[in-house]
Order: sequence, then C-alpha cells, then structure tokens
Amino acid sequence: MEARRSLAEQNKQVVPGATRAVLQFFGGFLVLALIMLGVGGTLYKLLSPEGWLAQLFGGSLGYLGAIVLALVGVVVFAWFAQDQIAPTRRNGIGDWWVYLCGLAGLFYAAQILWRGSM
Repeated sequence: MEARRSLAEQNKQVVPGATRAVLQFFGGFLVLALIMLGVGGTLYKLLSPEGWLAQLFGGSLGYLGAIVLALVGVVVFAWFAQDQIAPTRRNGIGDWWVYLCGLAGLFYAAQILWRGSM
C-alpha cells in the first residue's frame, strides 16, 4: 500500500513538471519563430523590388545591386560600430537586437493576419 501511494505522489509531481517543460518548449518555439520572421521580413522589406532600398534609389535598383548594397552597408556599420561599443556592453546590445527582431516579427505577423501580406 505504501509503494502505491508513493508512486501516485511521484506521478502528481511529474505531471506539472512535464506540463511546464512542454509550455517552455512551445514558448521558446514561438519566440524563435517571431525572431526569424522579424529577420526575414526585414530582409524582404529591404531587398524586394518595391523595398526600402529601391525606394531610396528611385526604383532603379535590381536584386543583385540591392543585395550588394545591403551587404556593404552591414559591413561598414559593423566596422565603425566595433570600436564604439565597450566590450562589457556588447552582450547586452546583442540582446537588444534579438528583442528588436522579435518585435519586428510580431509586427509582421500582425500585418500578415490583418492584411494578408507584409
């Protein structure tokens, strides 16, 4: 009788832990999906034929030109920013970029749900 009671108590303790693990998995998956949607949506908005770079140059920018210009911009930004950020703050700034991408993903997801497109 004592063995059955302890087994029942163990099952009660395992179920909330398993539920928490499943909820953490789905929460982490949702956050990862939002971050990926934010990065992908921003790249799409930047490089598409009607995107931000095409608007910046009057619509005369092809795909290859947009990709090259975007990569050059990222490299130049990274080159100049590396000395401006103290090494002790670099991890915190990286966290903010992740949060910003997640927020952009949430914005793009809302646009997709309400308008059907980004």
